[in-house]
Amino acid sequence: MISRLHRSHRTQKTRSLSMKKKGPLFLGIFFLLFLGTWVWGEWTEDPFAHIPLVLEAGALRFENFTPKLDRLENGRYITRFEDGTTANYTIDASLQQAVKAYFEKYEVPYGAFVAIAPKTGKILALVDHSTRDPKAGGLSMRATYPAASLIKLITVAAAVEEKQISPDTSIPYRGDFNRLKPAYWKDNPKKDKLETTLAEAFARSNNVVFAKVATRWLDTPTLLAYGRHFQFNSPIPFESPVETSRMEVDESESGLAKTAAGFGAVNVSPLHAALMGAAVANDGVMMSPCMVDFVTNKVGEKIYECPARPLAKTVSPKTAATLREMMGLTVKNGTVKQVFHHPLLESSLRGIAIGGKTGSLWGNNPSGRYTWFVALAPLDDPEIVVAAMIVNDPVWRIIAPQVAKAGLANYFSSHPVGQK
Repeated sequence: MISRLHRSHRTQKTRSLSMKKKGPLFLGIFFLLFLGTWVWGEWTEDPFAHIPLVLEAGALRFENFTPKLDRLENGRYITRFEDGTTANYTIDASLQQAVKAYFEKYEVPYGAFVAIAPKTGKILALVDHSTRDPKAGGLSMRATYPAASLIKLITVAAAVEEKQISPDTSIPYRGDFNRLKPAYWKDNPKKDKLETTLAEAFARSNNVVFAKVATRWLDTPTLLAYGRHFQFNSPIPFESPVETSRMEVDESESGLAKTAAGFGAVNVSPLHAALMGAAVANDGVMMSPCMVDFVTNKVGEKIYECPARPLAKTVSPKTAATLREMMGLTVKNGTVKQVFHHPLLESSLRGIAIGGKTGSLWGNNPSGRYTWFVALAPLDDPEIVVAAMIVNDPVWRIIAPQVAKAGLANYFSSHPVGQK
């Protein structure tokens, strides 16, 4: 009995000593687990968790936040959040400010201007202005505006890509080319005494010829398909919400003709209009737009950088080159010849070939006369594409091509061609 008690006491003593030895070990393991958990949390915590930026599938978007573009640091617009995270924008401050001042000078009722680098999708300017409604915002990303003759870019793209129509294809027609009557777009060899090429019709925005192109070489499904290639009826990824541009085509011959000429149910945002031009400039590839160039954390480390990501393949490089050639004729001999006439041209633009497409139509959201101009330059290797839109009252002071020219002049004054 004594022996048993002695052994029991000895065993308890041994266990007590063992626990004393293991105590520091348990504490060490606990500390390591705690430290590991903390370090892992630091490594894996979402760096955007406490700011209004969300990273999804490699793309950044604002959440309940609109950048004011009112803070410059080292010549770059930034937003510095409370935790020290900083968003650095792609916006060219000089270009942004120049166009904003231009809108203000001419008291534009509603105006929007978007500039983009076509090879990367980086937004170089995003300007909204309204004298009529000073509180109006997000004008560049609204899609309530009639596309008007900008749709001719898609009509030509479809006709050239699908049917191998050449810019030199000759098309007979009759009547006032600004008016669109069914009698005009129907072929009549006895009455069609006028004649023009596809390139000339594009440069001068000949509505009758474009109605003929659609009814002769295209059909509704084909025109809609090319609209989708150019991202109509599809969402556009961007840091801020962009309204979806809509394109609807009546199945009738009249619906096809009117839509192809610029009188159909087609609405587009200025941002989207710039992307259409950028796709043409970039050999048919539309890049995803971005306005946040990079983001740094509180210690200055980059935690995000805007990737150059293709959004859509619109047309072949050959067709894109054809479109650029035709856009060049618009500036040289077409609807904006007088705006870009040499004696009127700013010195920074002289010697630079520019291409573009105009559009004009009355609309009601907001009400007024809409003018558009999408331009790219230099024509042989575009580094900038701009889309300008103005909604004017019956009495007006400037139209969109003048805004586009002012923007291009500012850009090339600080970015001379050949000095990137």
